[in-house]
Amino acid sequence: MNKNNIPKVRFPGFVDDWEQRKLGDLCDEFQSGKNIKSDEIRDDDRYPVFGGNGHRGYTNIYSHDGLYALIGRQGALCGNMNISYGKAYFTEHAVAVKANKNNETRFLFYLLGKMNLGQYSGQSAQPGLAVNKLKELSAFIPTLEEQSQIATFFKTLDHLITLHQRKLNHLQNQKKSLLQKMFPKDGADVPEIRFPGFTDAWEQRRMGELAPLRGGFAFKSGEFQEDGIPIVRISNILRSGEVGGEFTYYPEQEKDDNYLLPDKSAVLAMSGATTGKVSILYNPNGGKVYQNQRVGYFTKTEVTDYGFVSTITRSQMFIEQLGAMLVAGAQPNISSKDIDTMTFYVPTIIEEQTKIGNFFKQLDETITLHQRKLDHLQEQKKSLLQQMFI
Repeated sequence: MNKNNIPKVRFPGFVDDWEQRKLGDLCDEFQSGKNIKSDEIRDDDRYPVFGGNGHRGYTNIYSHDGLYALIGRQGALCGNMNISYGKAYFTEHAVAVKANKNNETRFLFYLLGKMNLGQYSGQSAQPGLAVNKLKELSAFIPTLEEQSQIATFFKTLDHLITLHQRKLNHLQNQKKSLLQKMFPKDGADVPEIRFPGFTDAWEQRRMGELAPLRGGFAFKSGEFQEDGIPIVRISNILRSGEVGGEFTYYPEQEKDDNYLLPDKSAVLAMSGATTGKVSILYNPNGGKVYQNQRVGYFTKTEVTDYGFVSTITRSQMFIEQLGAMLVAGAQPNISSKDIDTMTFYVPTIIEEQTKIGNFFKQLDETITLHQRKLDHLQEQKKSLLQQMFI
């Protein structure tokens, strides 16, 4: 048996070689959709509309009915894949693919997605795929029965990924809503929702009073190494909300201990693409971690619960004030002086701050768990696509 013609992983009972076929020979339909005027596409109507970059909106007519794999033919996401069930409208910038009786449309959807069709787009200002050239591309195909099992497996996995994505979105929206209700709105000095037993009015404070922002140290890049003390740089402040990514390291020196970051430090990117983004450093073992230049650390004070500070710095309230302060340009940046002038209403009783901080800490941990599970499932799918196709 030619081992090159079978995947690394397959379902029990299947032993035959996969056979090479042209894509066009696998389909009853492989052609672009029809033109539709932009004013006929609405935010809400009976049938979904798919174009070159995926779902565009809805309309009151349909051009296709059934299960179709869709290839984005033109646009920024040229080569992207979508799948459509039932009645829908496909524009001329989407290629509708429907398998013949000997093949499975859903299997072709996953196969085409793995083929990275965008690489075949023309080199021009507006990338595009030629349908006739796509139909001539070859791929290895198993029997219809094996195609069906593979398609069903990935459909189930996609459903699980979708459920986790919806749960994650729900939690993120819930957090956003609670932040609005558990902090005073404009003109108010008490929030709409608060924990029982607290009735005192909140007072306005500057960030410099709550947790002054400390700038980092300009560690010499020429002395970076592969082990030693990890350094948090702006590249380690991730949109996920946790400090992470690839760290660089530095020789341990006592003079640099003024720039150590404790566990659960809230750190701010002060320049670069993620300027203004805040992440939390989790360092439960208490090992030394250095703070690089252009990384701001919200220092701990005795007058403010630090979990409450972490909540504020990752809220919409913080983002809105930040937007008015950002120094625009090729390299956006923000100063610690500006951050320290930000003002927020805060509880005067530290116990109320602690309850709020702990509440959002637990909510953030739940969000992080769901994000990690989602990331794991997506990586698992990526790996299985590599191993279950040729």
